[in-house]
Parts: sequence; structure tokens; C-alpha cells
Amino acid sequence: MRFGCLLIGAISFWSFSSAVTANEPIDLSDVGVVSLENSGAPDAQQAFLHGLAQLHNFEYGYAAEDFREAQRIDPNFALAYWGEALSYNHAIWMEQDKEAALSALARYAPTPVGRRTKAPTALARDLMGAVDILYGAGAKEDQDDLYMAEMARLLAKYPENVEIASLYALSILGTAHGGREFSLYMQSAAVLEDFIGAYPGHPGVAHYLIHSTDDPIHAPLGLRAARAFGDIAPNAAHPQHMTSHIFLALGMWDDVIGANVRAIGLVNAARAKVGKPTMACGHYPAWLLYAYLQQGRRDEAFAIMNRCHEIVTNEGRDSESTLAYYAWMRPLYLFDTGEWRGQVAAMRADFEASPAAGFEDQYLAGLVALNTGDIAAAIEAQAKAGLLLDRLKAHWDAAGVPADRPLRFEPVIELMQLEAQIALAQGKPDAALSLLRQATAVEAKLPFGFGPPDPAKPSLELLGETLLGLGRIEEAHTALTTALSRTRGKALTVAALAAAEAALELN
Repeated sequence: MRFGCLLIGAISFWSFSSAVTANEPIDLSDVGVVSLENSGAPDAQQAFLHGLAQLHNFEYGYAAEDFREAQRIDPNFALAYWGEALSYNHAIWMEQDKEAALSALARYAPTPVGRRTKAPTALARDLMGAVDILYGAGAKEDQDDLYMAEMARLLAKYPENVEIASLYALSILGTAHGGREFSLYMQSAAVLEDFIGAYPGHPGVAHYLIHSTDDPIHAPLGLRAARAFGDIAPNAAHPQHMTSHIFLALGMWDDVIGANVRAIGLVNAARAKVGKPTMACGHYPAWLLYAYLQQGRRDEAFAIMNRCHEIVTNEGRDSESTLAYYAWMRPLYLFDTGEWRGQVAAMRADFEASPAAGFEDQYLAGLVALNTGDIAAAIEAQAKAGLLLDRLKAHWDAAGVPADRPLRFEPVIELMQLEAQIALAQGKPDAALSLLRQATAVEAKLPFGFGPPDPAKPSLELLGETLLGLGRIEEAHTALTTALSRTRGKALTVAALAAAEAALELN
């Protein structure tokens, strides 16, 4: 039996190419329309296809629930177990819950051979085989590479299958273990470009094309997908936010704000249903904060920052992720507002649960001291930050974080920035510029990071501002022009570049 859904004019439409029909029509209007041949019971199709769409939307928890519901209705539904297993692999985020995935697969059959034998169709056997490769006995990075190769083989075997094409494109992105690699991301985009015209309402095609192109150079290629994705899955938070990956790369601040306001609204509505407080620390609020700052909307930005501080001093104080976002959002706010004597600068929190956030806090303490005229306190904060960086390196070593991971270099860059600004305050401009050029060189070698800048102060922007302050206008203009190519529409860079151009005209 073959079950599937097509999209016509962004309205869900159902059709089944067998004599067996479901009791109720399939409704995917809230998540995007997908289609995959399968042998599941008609009554299990709504849950299965809804779960498949949510899998593409990165609404992984909801997807797993849908797949388990399909299993409940039809315990022999092979691809319902395959789908649940995939919901535990978060390729873009380099996260995987292998134990949960293998447990889901084992409920269908206890071994890979048993699963392939039990699967009733060639497609189901192929997809089961692929997911067993993904969760094989080797190291995750090796299995990611093998899984990508298997998905490439399956697309060659099923060249018109949009689900396989989407998952293959995602698997390519999942092999960028050291961070963004443009060659891999363009390979993924090329796969998706073959399908986006025929499947304008498919969540995976739009979503993964956005991920493949969310940098300032390639973002125009993803704008059509970004415009579509919010409408494809109107009630899913991640798709609403995801559109802003393209908008931010292009400096389209109104669109960034709208996307993240919608995403946060959906999250808060879901949290309210289970009695949880509203969110204000995290991925979506950080992007919203940054966009507000680019438009000079300080009151809205402060409201987010203030609520985030409430969270980290109460219900989120033991969450490493929450603390990390808070520690990143504070410098984003302070650099853009310059409120070094204000409430955000004075905020305090306990960072015991997050060594990385503790380092960020000391780095920022040094900047606050410098910008309030206390060089001695800045030097003290620099020394403390250096000790915390040593502890952080030991923490990463113990956790097995590879030596080439970008997160290892970001605090090094920030420490050089702080040292440079201390040198400048001490009347040592040559030493300051030397340190800033070193920081810029290190940052330039890192894979491009989508979204708001991390480190919060791009080294090129800081170098350009420093050169401008020293009267070295042509050098400043060059640095700031390059900085703006990496962070399109960033308010501080735009302002500094305008000042440099005005100074050049005067000269």
C-alpha cells in the first residue's frame, strides 16, 4: 500500500494510491506536507505523516510522540520505528541520543538483520538499513559519514523521492563536524534545488535549504525558502524562527523580529499549557534581542535581558544552556547600547553550573571596568578570566571536545580583545593593534557562524573602531568594510564605517 500527501497552493490535499483509505482525511496544514510510501495501517497515517513533517521541522519531541502514536495504532508499522529513531539524531546540532534510538528500533525487531527481514517493502528495508548505519557501533563522526554515503546511494536508487532527497541533504550538513564547510553546504543546497520547485510546501526541502545558505554570501539563494517556511508550518516554533536565519544574514531586521516574536509566542503558549513560565533566555530570545538592538529599540531589548536575568537567578540557575545564553546576551546588549553603568552591566548571577558562562562573566567584568575608567579592576578581571580559561580547557579535555572545535577559540579571541583594550587604555596603541590583528586572524580562520556574532564583539569591528579612534582612517575603512560583509546591516559597523567614510571625504 502507498500513502502520501501532496501540496497544491499551500493547501493540504490527500490521496492514497491503494484501495484502502483512512477513516479521516490527512491534515498536515499546520506542519507542512510530506509524502512517503509505506505499509502502515490507514488509521496510522495521520500520526505518521504528521511526525515525518515535524521531524523535518526539528520539532523532535513532537515528532517522536507522533511516531509512537503510529506504532500504537499499528505495532508492525516499520517506518514508524525508523522515524522515531531519526528523531533522536539532531544532525545540524551534532547531537545524538543513541540509546533512545536503538531502544525504539529494538521495539520493532531486536537486531539490524531482524529489522531488515521484518520490513515488508524494499523502501522500508533500505531506510531501516540506513538508520542502522547511523546508529552503528563506530564513533559518531564515522557513522555520520557512512550514513551520508548510504543516503546518497538511496537517492540514486530512488531519484524522485523527495523524503530521501531531503534526508540526504540533511545528512551532508551533518558531516560538517568542524563547523560550516561551504563546499558541503553547497552540495546540500544543490540537492534541494532540484526539488524546491516541485515541492514548495515541503518542510524538509525549505528548512534544509535555509540551513545550507544562511550566511551573508549565499543567503539570497535561501530567501525564497525563508519566505515560504513560516507559512508551511505556521504552528511550529522552530520553522518560524528558522526563517530568520536568512533574514539576519541579509540584515532584514523587521523580518528577524517578526519571525522570532512568532516563535517565542508559540513556545510560550505551549509552556503555559503545562504551567511553565515564559522563556527569555535561549536561542529565539537571543536573536530577538540582537535584532531589537540593531534597530535601536533598547526598551524591548532591556525587557528581554531583564527577564533573562530573573530566570538565571531563579528557575534557570542550574541550567548550563540557560546560563550560557545569558552570558552571551549581556555583551550583545552592552556593546550595542554602551550602557556600561546601567542595570545590565550591574547584573550578577551564579555561574558554578557553567564554566564557559563563568569565563564570559569575567571577560565582561573587565570590559565594564574599562568602560567605567577602572583599569586596575579590568586587569584583575583579565587575570581571573585567564585562570577560568585554563579551567575551561581542562573541562573540554575531560569532555573529549576536539582541539579544532570553534568553541575552544572563541574565549581565546575574547581574552585577546580584553588585553588589547587594556593596552589601549594604558597608552600602548601599537600593542593594542597587534593584539587585535591577532584576534582578527584567529577569528577569520573559524568556520562562519550563522546568527548574532559570537564572540559578541566581532574582532574586525573592534579593530576598525580602534583604528578610527587613532586617526588611521584608511586602515579603519578597510577593516570595517570587511566586517560589514560578514555581519550585514550591523548597526555599530554601519555607524563606524559611515564615520570613516566621512573622515576620508574631509581628507
